[in-house]
Amino acid sequence: MIKVTFKIEGGEDVTIFAAYGNNVLELARKASVHIDAPCSGNGTCGKCRVKLLEGDISDSEIKEGWLLACEAFISGEAVFFVPDAAFAYVKNITYELFSAQEQKPQSNGSSSYEFNESTGGRPTGLAIDIGTTSVSALLVDMDSKYKLAKASTGNAQIRYGADVINRIIEQQKHGGIEKMQTAIINDTLLPLIDKLCIVTGTDKKNIIRIVIAANTTMNHLLLGVDANSIRIEPYEPAFLEFDHYNPANLGIPVAPDAKLILTPNIGSYVGGDITAGVIVAVSSSGETITDRPKMSLLIDLGTNGEIVFGNNEFLMACACSAGPAFEGGDISCGMRATEGAIEACTLTKQGDRRQGDRSPCLSVIGGGKPAGLCGSGLIDVVAELYQNGIINSRGKFTVTDERVRYDEYGTGSYILAFANESATGKEIILTETDIDNFIRAKAAIFSGIISLLSPLGFTPEDIDDVMIAGGIGSGINIKNAISIGMLPKLPENKYNYIGNSSLNGAYDVLISPAAEKNVHDIARNMTYIDLSSQPGYMDDFIAACFLPHTDETLFM
Repeated sequence: MIKVTFKIEGGEDVTIFAAYGNNVLELARKASVHIDAPCSGNGTCGKCRVKLLEGDISDSEIKEGWLLACEAFISGEAVFFVPDAAFAYVKNITYELFSAQEQKPQSNGSSSYEFNESTGGRPTGLAIDIGTTSVSALLVDMDSKYKLAKASTGNAQIRYGADVINRIIEQQKHGGIEKMQTAIINDTLLPLIDKLCIVTGTDKKNIIRIVIAANTTMNHLLLGVDANSIRIEPYEPAFLEFDHYNPANLGIPVAPDAKLILTPNIGSYVGGDITAGVIVAVSSSGETITDRPKMSLLIDLGTNGEIVFGNNEFLMACACSAGPAFEGGDISCGMRATEGAIEACTLTKQGDRRQGDRSPCLSVIGGGKPAGLCGSGLIDVVAELYQNGIINSRGKFTVTDERVRYDEYGTGSYILAFANESATGKEIILTETDIDNFIRAKAAIFSGIISLLSPLGFTPEDIDDVMIAGGIGSGINIKNAISIGMLPKLPENKYNYIGNSSLNGAYDVLISPAAEKNVHDIARNMTYIDLSSQPGYMDDFIAACFLPHTDETLFM
């Protein structure tokens, strides 16, 4: 056996013994070393970079010691350096405490929950949103219905791929079901729950109810159910609804008689996160989608990009493969909407700037130096680059100056922050590859909207309200999103950013039996549209893969 050591930046060394020819990425996973691999080792994302400090490897291109773990194979004893960025995403838990004085008493649900006599503490509950990229949770006092604290972290399953398909494939491998469960439960949910209990002084034995809103694949991987039927024809999930579940069966240490509830799925790629979102998706008039006859559109900007259209008579839903760009994935400088993320950006306008000066004005969450770019900031940067003529309709750079540079292959990039301006001490750069990933993501959203409306004879002009959900930042610049062809050209007052509707819906289900019934009724009456079989969808998608679109009149 061959000794291999992973030196983790900011962490302890991990040593494992390997056989000749073992793949470095697979070896790291076996050793529970987190290496960012959005493409799950397919060699396409270029993010699983580690540095060879000592020893030998084979079949990999090494540049200044750096190599791609998915393309490297063990040929002798070796020592690798794993940068902190490779796993900081999942080990970093952010939290927020809530004040009871700032909250309105909730009237829905039962009037009171009894004290937990076994510990003498007040009963609490958890509302959890499990996203493909991020996981958020609320700890709630079940008697007063007050929110005690909120915490968020990255989904540790991301080391097996940024999208659900790669994770389903990983689940099919030997021991894959257990690996995927371990990643979401042991490496994600349990630390998140621990953090919430520690910062609020809550005993986990007082948690009597858990509601989880997640997409269909995440639900399968959480429960250890084979998800392979989701990715193969006829693309049917193993289950849509699940009766109350005992959290202890998943190794979640809460009250012995606690119940776990999954909000119901609708189809293979529209899950419980959307059904939860629909019950709290409120229009500018203060009504939910199902309360009124006017047409509403709900867009959840997550990894899958789910869309719901309808009113109080019907609801239709679809999912488009937007990828994780809106949550910082597939973007070289991408990050979640947490402290240090660039959430908004403007460029010095042509008439105001010095010759060649294209300096950005950045808005950073927390107000400090930037560490990366979250979804709302990404939309702004691409829009500003395009509107200022720095990139063309294909997302390619057209100028050269101190902030726009090209590598030896002619691939351009834009420097958002120089090394001395960033929180990491490294340049924050947006590349043409990043922009291309974003263009495909925004094209998936716009073409999904058109494909959902057109079969019923509707057009964007028939939409009365658009509700945008997702944890991409404090909100998005609607004007910018329209200018690059991501959202239909409608009056800006028709758009409303509603935040994390999945988590808010899970909270409603947690505290209200009426909301629990409502979410099941919505799921059973919603029509799921599979875009892969929708005539014309691919044509619409390809047409939208430009800035703003091949038909610019749609956005004029």
